[in-house]
Amino acid sequence: MDLVVIAQIITGTATLIVAIVLLFQLRQQNLQLRLQHKDFAQQIKNQIGERRTSATLSLTSSMRETLVKGRYDYGALKKTEERTFFHQWVISTLEIMIMKNLYSEETGHQKSQHLKEYLGSSPGVRHAYRNSTIRQQLDLDSVNIIDEIVREIDEEVGLDGILETESSYPYKK
Repeated sequence: MDLVVIAQIITGTATLIVAIVLLFQLRQQNLQLRLQHKDFAQQIKNQIGERRTSATLSLTSSMRETLVKGRYDYGALKKTEERTFFHQWVISTLEIMIMKNLYSEETGHQKSQHLKEYLGSSPGVRHAYRNSTIRQQLDLDSVNIIDEIVREIDEEVGLDGILETESSYPYKK
């Protein structure tokens, strides 16, 4: 055999080996990315759950009373400290729900449904959102999402109305 032919066979074999190694590395990277994505989704779910749990467990009975009062009738919150607490609670609640909305594909939450249920059943929250500085404390993307939902609800049930939301449970009698 000619030396050139042998060199071409060796070069071709080396190229094939490099291609196989690169293909194997690409498969490993794809597998690693899928695992990272799954881990990220679980971290988001855990973070949402931890935030909600820690916030709920830290409430005193007077705080709960303030939240219920403000949720349905914002005007019933007469004291500045009640309104301030209510605003901070609403901001935290909206941020958790926005996380569910933004990461709905990763976490399996239905996009915007929880936001619409919460805002629809809470005329006091909508009032506070429209008339206080809550909007300025959220990022622009979140404000745009919430503005649209609040507008839809207000058009459907009025400024102080309650939107009745059907359960999505599939096994009703």
